[in-house]
Amino acid sequence: MKKHSRRISLLLALAIASAPVAAYAQEPSGRSAQTSKMEEARTRYTRGMKLYDEGNAQAARAEFERAYALAPSYRILYNIGLCYQATNDYVEALRAFERYLSEGGQEITDDRRAEVNKQINDLKPNIASVTITTNVAGASITIDDVAVGQSPLSDKILVNPGRRKVSATKQGLFPATKSIVFVGSENAQVNLELTEPPQGQAAPEKTTDLTPYILWGATGALAIGAGVTGFLALKAHSNEEDVRDRYLVTKPEIEDAHSKTKTLSITADVLTAATLITGGVALYFTVFKSKPAPSSTEASASARLTPGGVSIVGRF
Repeated sequence: MKKHSRRISLLLALAIASAPVAAYAQEPSGRSAQTSKMEEARTRYTRGMKLYDEGNAQAARAEFERAYALAPSYRILYNIGLCYQATNDYVEALRAFERYLSEGGQEITDDRRAEVNKQINDLKPNIASVTITTNVAGASITIDDVAVGQSPLSDKILVNPGRRKVSATKQGLFPATKSIVFVGSENAQVNLELTEPPQGQAAPEKTTDLTPYILWGATGALAIGAGVTGFLALKAHSNEEDVRDRYLVTKPEIEDAHSKTKTLSITADVLTAATLITGGVALYFTVFKSKPAPSSTEASASARLTPGGVSIVGRF
């Protein structure tokens, strides 16, 4: 990475010097939102340079990309490409360098363009291309869970070498997934067959059941309430004993102290019981949430929070 350090520092210096000019020309006077963006962009340029020199290319790339979003300058695309290259993401490095040449246009000198083209040519042998086909149109295609388009795909997809998960999904059909090892310069082909669900069975849908999370959250809240109330009950009991030990004490004072102790103790007991019940129900839904919904003849249960605690309603 150090071999690029001097080069990236020079490019960043040029970017910092040139990018703000156009922005300030639009806002000749006064402090504006655009001015604030330019100041943040400068800060992120500098932070990106420091991170890259320290060997943290991934964090540096994030700073450079944010700086580019705030104050676009084609020069920063080269720096982004170097960061991708340093983290072995050859595909994104290639795209960044190609964008650098495209957006820079005539501003890039012939020598500089030749240098970047050489880097692009050095990257290409490390990249594989894959043609992905499916048996249905309109399927969403992903590689390593990143969307690349819908079938039919007209172009080849560039992928980094290594094991990749290629998937296709479509509503109403069972998805298809293959784990493929790609190597550089390979022209691979992957066919994904989505299947119809069996008769009477619906295709799985990507839904998230929030019931366990809600119940565990309620369990935690009840447990905290029970702990706090239990502590207050112990404190009230200690205070009641102090009242009874006094030499001069009235009956109403004793009754008031006893009433507070009793009320807090009962409340703590109720919250403790509610915690145990809610925790049990949460455990049930956590363990069995992945199972199909029960039919009319199967057992089912649901939990409801009530002023007096938690009630379980269901059919067993």
